[in-house]
Formats: sequence, C-alpha cells, structure tokens
Amino acid sequence: MNGSDPTARAAIHSGNGDVLGAALAQLEGNDADIIVLREAFEVPMTVIIRLYKATRQQVLPDFDYLGHVHGIMAGARHQVRDFLAQEGFTADDLDWHNSAAVRDIGARYRVHHLVPCQHCGDSKIPMLSRTGRPREYCSDACRQAAYRRRQANPAAAAAYLDDPAAGLRPCFAGFERSIPADSRFKLVALEKSGAISMERITINAASDAKFEHHIEDHLWWRRWSPQSPFLHAARAALAHLRSRGLNLDEVFLHGQDIHSEITPYAVGFTCRYLPAMRRVFVRFGGTEWIEFPRVSTGPTLPCLRIRALDHVKLSTFKQHSLDAM
Repeated sequence: MNGSDPTARAAIHSGNGDVLGAALAQLEGNDADIIVLREAFEVPMTVIIRLYKATRQQVLPDFDYLGHVHGIMAGARHQVRDFLAQEGFTADDLDWHNSAAVRDIGARYRVHHLVPCQHCGDSKIPMLSRTGRPREYCSDACRQAAYRRRQANPAAAAAYLDDPAAGLRPCFAGFERSIPADSRFKLVALEKSGAISMERITINAASDAKFEHHIEDHLWWRRWSPQSPFLHAARAALAHLRSRGLNLDEVFLHGQDIHSEITPYAVGFTCRYLPAMRRVFVRFGGTEWIEFPRVSTGPTLPCLRIRALDHVKLSTFKQHSLDAM
C-alpha cells in the first residue's frame, strides 16, 4: 500500500488495510496501549499512570512516573511517524477510530464502559475515572436520595450490597467506597467464575513489634514512620498469618516479597496492588490475599480475605482494564 495512491489514502480512512495497526504492532511492550489510550480515547494522564503503575513489580515512591509515561508516548509517536513515512503516509492521514487495532485496545480497557449509579441504576459513571474516591452516584440528587433511603430503611440499605451487576457483594460492606469500581467488577467476576472466594474478616492488632525484621525493607523503602497506620496494619497481618503457623518469608507484602519469590500469601493496603492479585496467584504460587482497603491504628482491623480456588480459571480469565498493561 502506497500513500501516494488516492485509493490507499481512502482505504486508511475507511479502516481497510490497517496501516495504523501495523505501526502500533512495531512498538515494544505496552507502549501501543499507552499511546492509544491517550491519543485515540483521551484517557486522563492520571488514569494512564495508575494503570501503568499497577503492573510494576515495584512502585518507587519518588519516581517521576508522569515524566516517564510522557517519555514513552513521545518515543511511541516518533516510531509510529517513522513507520508511516516509510509507507508513504503522514499523521494527518490517520483516523484512529477506524483502526481495528485501536478499537481492540479500547475494548480491552473498556474505555467506554459506564458503571451504574447505585441509586437510580442508570449507567452514567465512567469506569476509567480520575484518581480519588470512586464515584457511586451519577449526581448530587441521587447521592442525597440514597442517603435518605438508608436513614429510612437500614435493612434495605444493607441489601443493596448484594448486587453483582453493580460490582457489589456483602463482603464489601464498609469497603465499597474504598475499592475502585473496576477492581470490584473484576473481583465479582472472578468469584462468579469459581476462581476465587471472598470473605470479610477482622484481624486484631499485634501486641508488639516482633515482626519488624520482616518489615525492615518497607520501613526503609516506604518510609513508614513508627506511627504509620500501614506499619500497624502490616504488624497485624503478619501476626495473623504467624498465628496460623504460616511462613512469613513466603509473604508478598504490599508490592514486595519479604524473602521468597514464591509467595503463597499476600497482604495489601488501600487496594494499590490489588490489580496484581491474579498475576501473583498464577505466577508466584499464590493461594490467599488479605487486602485492607482502609488502614487505621485501631485495635481491630477489618479486611477482605481472597482465596484462590481454581488456578486454571485464574490463568484463563479474560483480562481487561488494569490487567491489560
């Protein structure tokens, strides 16, 4: 196909002969996903960075991820332009949304997927929302109406949590605002497939700091202070696992292996590494994940315990959204 041919130029606009898809296929790793999410679907940079960080084995606290992702996009644009130039095309010839490769990336990340409002039920809330507390209601009116309904009928308020279509399960009680919507939908789908089980449990705070040698890398790397609620939750989780006779060297603690690369047990806080759960289960022998959607320094800490039931189903589960990068 030559760009000087009018028929060829018409084809690239009609979607026939996906030159853009061929150009994107030349990119390394997930660079094509990043540039397509930004250029074609105008996904906010905050969301792209969150998706990118979710797939890193280690997230560095002081690293310039914004600059890094901008660098990835600049390099990807340059490679795409070079490929197009070799084929006789320019960037002005492109119609991103007529590319099958672009549409496939958009479908995998569900960029147009809307989450239903928890009051009116209308699907109006973007799944790929900006960082911060996940939205539950499509408007202030729905949020206020839902509050009045909860006040008037506490039993009905509890019932709304058993709604898989809205990404809600009773075990999310008290966490539903802390677990991102895309993670909730994925967990519900995994549970429905029989790949995992979920339950809400409460763990007691540890009475001493005897597990500090297991957390010392986090104390340095995360800069957790002695009063940090993350340190408090980490001690409680490790004490809970030790009380069950488990080997703490085989724990994946908030994004980092304590010692062994094979980690049957994982502990996470604030859902930061929850998107990596399926990969930890499949690739590193994971059997159980304890997630603290919120951390505190209280005497008891509620959390979500997720157990792997079927590693075959986990490995073949259709990836989307946060898993795609």
